Amino acid sequence: MIRLFILPFIFSTLLAQDPRQEVKEGHSHNGHAFNEGPRQAGPLMGNTGDVHLPITTTWDQGQAYFDQGLGQLHGFWYYEAERSFRAILAHDPHCAMAYWGLAQANYENEKRAKEFAKKAAELIEKKPVSEHEKAYLEAEIAFYDDEKEKDATKRRKNFLKAYENLILDFPDDIEAKALLVCRRWQFDSYHGIPITSYVGMDAILEQIFAKKPHHPAHHYAIHLWDYRRHEQALDSAAKLGLTAPQIAHMWHMPGHIYSKSQRHHDAAWAQQASARIDHAHMQKWFLLPDQIHNYAHNNEWLSRSFSYLGKIRASIDMAKSLLANPRHPKLNHHAKGSTREGRKALIRILEEAELWQEALETARSPWLEELPKPQDDLPRLRLIAIAHFNLGQQVPLRESIQSIAQLHEKVLTNQNEAKKKAVEKATAKKKTEEEIKEAEKKAHDQFQNHVNKFENTLTELRGYLAAMNGNFQKANEALKKRPSQFSPMLRQLAYGDHEKAAKTARKLIEKDEQKSLPLAQAIHTLYHANKEDHTWKKGFEKLRSFSSEVEISSPIFARLAPIAEELGYPHDWRLAHTPAEDLLPRPSLDQLGPLHWTPPAAPAFSLPDQNQKSISLSDYHGKPVIVVFYLGAGCLHCAEQLTAMADRYHDFEKAKLPIIAISTDEIPKLKDSQENYAKGTIPFPIISDAPKTIFKKYTAHDDFENQPLHGTFVLDAQGRILWSDISADPFMEIDFLIKESQRLLALHKS
Repeated sequence: MIRLFILPFIFSTLLAQDPRQEVKEGHSHNGHAFNEGPRQAGPLMGNTGDVHLPITTTWDQGQAYFDQGLGQLHGFWYYEAERSFRAILAHDPHCAMAYWGLAQANYENEKRAKEFAKKAAELIEKKPVSEHEKAYLEAEIAFYDDEKEKDATKRRKNFLKAYENLILDFPDDIEAKALLVCRRWQFDSYHGIPITSYVGMDAILEQIFAKKPHHPAHHYAIHLWDYRRHEQALDSAAKLGLTAPQIAHMWHMPGHIYSKSQRHHDAAWAQQASARIDHAHMQKWFLLPDQIHNYAHNNEWLSRSFSYLGKIRASIDMAKSLLANPRHPKLNHHAKGSTREGRKALIRILEEAELWQEALETARSPWLEELPKPQDDLPRLRLIAIAHFNLGQQVPLRESIQSIAQLHEKVLTNQNEAKKKAVEKATAKKKTEEEIKEAEKKAHDQFQNHVNKFENTLTELRGYLAAMNGNFQKANEALKKRPSQFSPMLRQLAYGDHEKAAKTARKLIEKDEQKSLPLAQAIHTLYHANKEDHTWKKGFEKLRSFSSEVEISSPIFARLAPIAEELGYPHDWRLAHTPAEDLLPRPSLDQLGPLHWTPPAAPAFSLPDQNQKSISLSDYHGKPVIVVFYLGAGCLHCAEQLTAMADRYHDFEKAKLPIIAISTDEIPKLKDSQENYAKGTIPFPIISDAPKTIFKKYTAHDDFENQPLHGTFVLDAQGRILWSDISADPFMEIDFLIKESQRLLALHKS
């Protein structure tokens, strides 16, 4: 990748850590908070929102970068907003408003935000700012000052008052109005401070739009009305993406309103635009998908939107795309990020689409690997069991029930052991009887949700088994206690309760929803349960009205063919989609980027080893390779990483993963790295990149402080970057690195 520009500046030593403390290689000289977030300089990219807030800065491009960061804040593009504000500090370390921006960009990371707010407080005492800026800064500083005010709720209420005062004192400041509405919604949604007047908040937004009709505050209008009265935000949904087209989240948010409006074609378009813009940005900057705010949520939503339209394969592909994304211990694993959302989406669509044989195969494949904790693996086990039921496989269903029952007992045992330990610990600390009981209850409650899920699942599955044995009374009793998570009417039809099945189906058809899969099930159910109730005809008309993307060959739709024929519909009964009239011109989706995450090409290199032999990336063409960037023989943490990898080199070889280590040392000093290894010669090439040219191309470099960073990259046989970790510290989880490399290489094998 060609770097657009490099900032050879460092932050002022005025803001540096205590000079008496040694700063580790790769760590920022400006404090721990700067070790996270982007450390590479970026350009003025444009199309991030028509916003402006005057600031005091000595850098001629400082205002432009600040406005860019402000627009990125409005789009919740926090990672890139931080990049913009850091660019200012690289040239103007005394810019207090840049620290304000960094605190804002870390609204969801209070620890870092407090550090940035503290820096801002130090600066405004030494460097004069305008009264306007001071109002912003003091509001932010007070918001994070938990020493002066311990009560977080009071701090939030004081923050809102401060912004109201700011607006009263500077009535032409539309950015303060936008940020006030944003925080007002966040405090309502996440911190229990209810909005007392939605109309009042909307009136503030209308003041903004009166001056700037395409201000990115349309984002906040969508959040404001999303769960209150979504149709109030349809105008904002049409405009939002165009207010800041470079920001993926601004294309995602209209999907909220379109989904609630049952406009799933428009919702799917919005989510696709978001995904494609994100993926293009990741390729350019070598970012892992889950480094992007809300990325997994956006794409899980896209999988759902596809399913609502009847695009079953597209829904499955998007779920698998999430599961195929690079995993990282901090960002993405079975309980967080793409893996969590992809697993949930894949299980859901396989059940909703009634793809029972595929469900069995998938649930026993690497796509849905067994998870170590029983409660985490329960959804996969349930999918296997209900697939057996629907395929008429009674013996495997019994075996599944027995396996789940055993895991249920294990969870109960874990719960009892936790309670026992809690009591013993509280007793040892000589707690009161009441405190001991409270400790026991707390331990009990930590497991009870898992216990309940197992009990509910077992009730459901035993009901299915009873139905297979013709005991419909017992089956229906189980269904009453534990309605199936999807399509209870089909179960009721199978259990012989046609009247109840028909009633359930009729309600679903009459429901104000346009979701193709449940509607197709309802049509089929009502037709067979009570053909004389012609509501099924209305249901088919409703399904046809949004059917342009339906996959009619899929089992759930294919079984409607005889019904369609009876109604006189053609073999392909779908109707073309007519776009809504309130939409604004949209860009072509294909021009925005790839629909799924695509590994970027790794920059080529050819560098000398200690014997001045040239080692090139092209030497490894046709086979995968791990590339490690380390900060020279003098970096103790780097020596630990190289030692750990050398000690495990047999395991890397077994996994067919050669290693190249690229050092910041000059050629003569490369031998020092070899000498640091106490067990002989390091068994992989060590090469020199003293000018740090390749470090920069791989973004293993802090442009703002002009220093190299630790980097570990996994490249496939085609020279594409499948995985990376760029950090203040070297990546040390060797087992994870080998396992994840093998997983990704298997998935991306061409």
